[in-house]
Amino acid sequence: MSDDFEQEVVSMEDENGIETEFIIIDNVMSGANRYLLVMESSLLDEEEADAIILKEIAINAEGVTYEWVEEDAEFERVSALFARREGEYTIKID
Repeated sequence: MSDDFEQEVVSMEDENGIETEFIIIDNVMSGANRYLLVMESSLLDEEEADAIILKEIAINAEGVTYEWVEEDAEFERVSALFARREGEYTIKID
């Protein structure tokens, strides 16, 4: 991934209060939903880092809320959308 541009970052806090920072690789709309393809910022320099798909579920004054896409059918549909948009990344679904 090139360092020529400013990367967007989102932070998420897990149920234990531990915050993790993610770099946004790409985003796509599907119906009325926006999905982000992200990876942990600590893995940015890894050649084969795992990415995660997040679904935007709320926008309010405090910020934007995301959740992991866990439903199989939704995950497959959205990952196929990202796979069609491949640019500087390659999608491999395990």
